[in-house]
Amino acid sequence: MAELEIRTARQADLDRMIALDHASKSAYAYKMEVLDGKDSFSRSFQRVHLPRAVTLSYPRDEDALLASWNEADAIFVGCVLDQVIAYVALELGRIKATARVSDLVVTQGMRRKGIGSRMLLAGEAWAHERGAYRILTELQIRNDPALKMMLKLGYQLCGYIDQYFPNQETALFFEKRV
Repeated sequence: MAELEIRTARQADLDRMIALDHASKSAYAYKMEVLDGKDSFSRSFQRVHLPRAVTLSYPRDEDALLASWNEADAIFVGCVLDQVIAYVALELGRIKATARVSDLVVTQGMRRKGIGSRMLLAGEAWAHERGAYRILTELQIRNDPALKMMLKLGYQLCGYIDQYFPNQETALFFEKRV
């Protein structure tokens, strides 16, 4: 594979970013178990194999993506031979000293080659240079490949919100100190 170039997104990249395949595939999901008692409560997540692989639509449509990108403080694209194959969008400052990854997308044919990790690390470096000491992101509960990548990169589960996404999917929140 040719060298990956990571650079700041330009206006001309937006159409290419929209054109990327944002859907993801997963053969696993996470089942949440809720235990509430008089003096304690807990939540646990168990990885379960699905009867068949599912394709997950991206939780934001084109209009929502464009609106999100307008709010982003930084967007980086990953290019191979001048073709946009990935991007990461970040917001800074809405929560003190915290950067939020609002979008991380790698086109289908280039996944599981370390590109998502490299994009995320570029975003972490950008956030750290601007005084953030924490990165926060949310994932759909059935997006097993992204969840495994986050854990591999040192992110920790820090919460969840049921029916968070427009498609009513539960969001798992992950954070990492940078």
